[in-house]
Amino acid sequence: MAVNTDTGSARPDRRHWMLAVAAGMASLLDSGAIISVGLGLALWKKAFDLDVWTVGVLGSALTLFIAVGSLTGGRLADLVGRGRMFSLTILLYAAAAVTIAVAPNSSVLVTGVIVLGIAAGADLPTSLAVLTERIPEGTQGRLVAFTHVMWTIGVVVATLLGFAVSGLGVPGISLIFGILAVLAVGTFVFRAFYRPFRRLEEEAQARYTSAGVDPDKAVPVSVLLRDRTSLLLIALTALFYLFFTLVANTFGSFKTYFLVTVGGTTQTVATGLSFGTTIIGLIGTIVFTRIADTKWRSRFFAVGVAVFIACQLIIAVTGGVVLPAMIAALVLYNIAFPFVGEALYKIWTQESFPVNARATVQGFTIAIARFIAAAFALVTPALIAWSPAGLYYGLAVFALVSGLIGTVIIRRLRAGTRNADTASPRTTALTAKEAL
Repeated sequence: MAVNTDTGSARPDRRHWMLAVAAGMASLLDSGAIISVGLGLALWKKAFDLDVWTVGVLGSALTLFIAVGSLTGGRLADLVGRGRMFSLTILLYAAAAVTIAVAPNSSVLVTGVIVLGIAAGADLPTSLAVLTERIPEGTQGRLVAFTHVMWTIGVVVATLLGFAVSGLGVPGISLIFGILAVLAVGTFVFRAFYRPFRRLEEEAQARYTSAGVDPDKAVPVSVLLRDRTSLLLIALTALFYLFFTLVANTFGSFKTYFLVTVGGTTQTVATGLSFGTTIIGLIGTIVFTRIADTKWRSRFFAVGVAVFIACQLIIAVTGGVVLPAMIAALVLYNIAFPFVGEALYKIWTQESFPVNARATVQGFTIAIARFIAAAFALVTPALIAWSPAGLYYGLAVFALVSGLIGTVIIRRLRAGTRNADTASPRTTALTAKEAL
């Protein structure tokens, strides 16, 4: 299994930050794909004469196959090598993005979205596991949180591009996916040929070997399932991420569609509003990175949950047809999400499981959330057509449940940290190692 290799006052150096950038590109390209597909829905609907159910298939296919990719890719990374998967999954992403860019019809379009989801899903747990096994203990919070800064940058970049090409129709969306393909190829080159990454891998290997641990030997799933602490944390993190993702995926995939079809705005206005408010989210994510290894991350969580719920209720009460209320809801959403969702989930997962099981666990929990979110996305256009208010009342409930589960996780990890003070290194591999 893993070992507590706490280095006390260790700080990340330039190599660690560059690795965080390389790993964070998985998050950037994931969010870029989600936002870009969301930007394209209304345009593809018109260009290919799609009904609401086909739009639902397009909106859900990416999320569904991100789940498939996470489930299979995370385990494969632990079995055949995280470094190998780290380099290759990004090439599959590039090929899929090109397919979407040149799609002549809805069948090719759906195929491209499916492959894009598989590639993005496989890269997410792999990249985080590669990062955390090669960085000093005590820096996991800020460096893992930085990958979520990259995720938010992906949202900002994709939204900005969407705004810039909003008058071009489908060719504009094709241009965005072409840019994503170029970024993916550049990421492959960076990951595969930046020499300091190899030295970090060798240092990590030596560190674990000296402690009698083989980081390349995957922890059997049966071992994780027999350990009550790890099993409970798997369940809690999966449920937390599920309910958060149901809210976040609806915002990410259908925000533009909702503003255009319910709010009556133009594509340009919708993407402009999305871009402006997303900048707030980027600032918040940077702030979270600064507090990720401190007690403040838990304290900000409680306030963030209240704001997260409030933004859903504003849309529910107004039905999505009052533009000032929609702007307020988008602002509140971007204030809250950096402190209540995916960044915390990533940190909790990386802190709580052995180095040679993290990709497996994160792939599994991502898969559960994205499978169910995909099913929800399939019916979301129909729910919007039926009752915008009903949809967002439901999302408010999901936000509340996510907050309650997160509170339970925080309390359990605090207890685990206290227990770890007297535990052996192999025991602390399955508990929290950082202050909450």
